[in-house]
Amino acid sequence: MVLGGNQSGKTTVGAGIVSRLVRREGPIYRRLRNAHDRPLKIWVSPQLHEKYLSNWEEKLRQNVFAGISHHYAQSPHPRFTWDDPCANGNTLWGKSQEQGFLAFESDVVDLIVFDEEPEDKRLYTSALQRVATTNGVIVFTFTPLLGLSWSYGPFYEATCREQYQLIQEGKVVPRVWKRGTALSVIQMGMADNPSAVAGGGVERLKNDASISESERQTRLYGQYGYAEGLIFPEFADLKVSNEKSPYIIPSLPVQGRVYSWVLTADPNKRHGALLTAVDQDGNRVYVDEHYHENIPDRVHAQYYRRMLWRWRHRIAPGVTFAPNAADEPQLEETNLALYMDGISQLVRMVTMYADPGGAGAQAILNLADVGIFAQPVKKDAGSVKSSIEGLRRQAWIDPHYRHLFTGELGGPHIYFLASLVSDWELDGVTFHESRLMWELRQYRQKEKGKPDEPVKEKDDCTDCARYLELVRPFTPAPVQHPEAEERAQLDTLSRKAAQEFDDVVRRANRPKPRGEML
Repeated sequence: MVLGGNQSGKTTVGAGIVSRLVRREGPIYRRLRNAHDRPLKIWVSPQLHEKYLSNWEEKLRQNVFAGISHHYAQSPHPRFTWDDPCANGNTLWGKSQEQGFLAFESDVVDLIVFDEEPEDKRLYTSALQRVATTNGVIVFTFTPLLGLSWSYGPFYEATCREQYQLIQEGKVVPRVWKRGTALSVIQMGMADNPSAVAGGGVERLKNDASISESERQTRLYGQYGYAEGLIFPEFADLKVSNEKSPYIIPSLPVQGRVYSWVLTADPNKRHGALLTAVDQDGNRVYVDEHYHENIPDRVHAQYYRRMLWRWRHRIAPGVTFAPNAADEPQLEETNLALYMDGISQLVRMVTMYADPGGAGAQAILNLADVGIFAQPVKKDAGSVKSSIEGLRRQAWIDPHYRHLFTGELGGPHIYFLASLVSDWELDGVTFHESRLMWELRQYRQKEKGKPDEPVKEKDDCTDCARYLELVRPFTPAPVQHPEAEERAQLDTLSRKAAQEFDDVVRRANRPKPRGEML
């Protein structure tokens, strides 16, 4: 797998790999089964046929097959054929990913090069079967613009670890990992391409203030994390490690703040929930989260109770709770009764909502059976778009509003506590971080969908944030303009005099050129 930034030379690397196999040399040829007396078959698979014509066709004709007698046909599908001393009838096919996974079935292939990551994982699984009998190789060359996609866990996260770093002559080779014969990962950047450096592309990207740091790291160095078409580009860098993020705060502010508490849930197979504190200015602070898969609703209810218990002193300040414990199964019978009495008080103080769609309706009933009473979220045909617009309004950095935590001018109306954390597993990789932040960093627009129509996957906690906008829509505080209002009440002559006076003051305060000052 070759991960690279834009203009880093990924396609050239892929063409070099193909070129060596065409000449029956290199490590890929040596590992092939019984390749010395049979024809070779190679697939080159960019995302689109147009990409094949613009990026690959000329490279193959002029570079890969340089000095090799061959025949090339463009129709009905791009195909190179050539003979060599080992066998006649070797073939290389241009096979775009837009043909769909069925076009990658029923064939035997030695090398498949995916130029850019397939959005549909089935293309990869189909390709695996094509190289099964030849001991062939699948090569990926791409810039990871799909966020933490299906390839992140089993490929990147599982391989790019210290124990798999390539070591040659006693030295670690930077940005190269090799996990036995199963997978090798090479990470290259735009800065590795001398032409991109000389042309100024690297310097421009480094200094471009209009893009997020996540996008910069992806386009320059091929790092995972940025997703093309984000619905909330302002959340592209939403990580606890990002000290510059205006959205992440270390604790819930107390001074001058009165909070109401709302718990929103998406109670389906992948069950997400958020506990949010909403202050008198409409600021939302996500203080706690819950995410689990495939567990009963009564167990989710236990997690809800623990979540409320952790925040009991902020939800109900001044109320004495006993005992000082957070996990009811470990409590003695007497303490358990006191604990459940305290939980009952907290449940009455927190407004709870849950999505009734899918399995949600039954889940609402199941939660009620164990003392968690959630109201159904009312949704209509435009609720997804309106809730996304609500989140976007809150995420806007208002230059006239003071940041909730720092008090400095220029603050949003939505905040995430740095303590948010969940545990889950995806494609064999264990995650321990905020599920909400993780989802928002890759929450993207559906291709060919209506504006603000998201891809409906990996959004279980994000949906909970949206539900809050449906049940507690954000209304900005009215902006006061006392001078304008007073002037509007003047008669025409007085209003003109006031305007002329303001103009005189503005000209008097205007900086004078050096010649006038003399």
